[in-house]
Amino acid sequence: MTHFSPNGPIYAGMVGLFLGLVFLLVYFYRRIRWLIGKGRAGGKKKDSPKLWASVRNLVLIMLWTAVFGMLLFMGFFFRAYQAFTYEKPVARVVTQAGEAGGRHVLTLTQFGPEGAETVRQYPIKGDQWMLEGDILKWPNWLNFLGKHTRFRLTRLRGRYIQTTDELSKEPTVYALVRDEDHPVWRYLYKFGHKTPFVSTVYGNSVFQDLGQDNRFLVFVGTSGFIVRREEPPRQ
Repeated sequence: MTHFSPNGPIYAGMVGLFLGLVFLLVYFYRRIRWLIGKGRAGGKKKDSPKLWASVRNLVLIMLWTAVFGMLLFMGFFFRAYQAFTYEKPVARVVTQAGEAGGRHVLTLTQFGPEGAETVRQYPIKGDQWMLEGDILKWPNWLNFLGKHTRFRLTRLRGRYIQTTDELSKEPTVYALVRDEDHPVWRYLYKFGHKTPFVSTVYGNSVFQDLGQDNRFLVFVGTSGFIVRREEPPRQ
């Protein structure tokens, strides 16, 4: 699906406003020249612009400017809306009904650049599955200009609802990256808040229920990870 691009209205609005300003300057320049010429001619009516034609031209110029100003405003509005509601799908989680011993089968599909996908199956114990990762959030003005949240998925684990189960039952944890202690992310965690053009860096996670046949899509937005149920494909 092709998303609406606000760049067209923005560029058209900027060009239209510029032309409107030029028309307005030309309008006032001609009126000032006429007034100066009238004064030099001793108040004689020479090449006098018609009143109604002059008012009409001014109204048309203001209408032109208002229309393209509104177009520019709408373009910026849609750009802001897209920037702050942007969600990029990063993974799909497919769960199957649990087996004996409380073990579940989970299929994780990670979406890479240019449509690449990595599919792996994991046995998971627990009541819920959990995806964890790192988030680098840009300042809002960079989001507005089209800079999207940086992230990486780092870990998949099983989660128990009860704290006592977390302490007593067998955990299942899987690393999703080769270098969990990557120096760039270590630096960002320590000094990201002091780094220019970085709003904050933090860890983020999402979790949902195990035990049934379900499909979930995991997205990354401007504030972190989001999980939504996905309808199964039609047969």
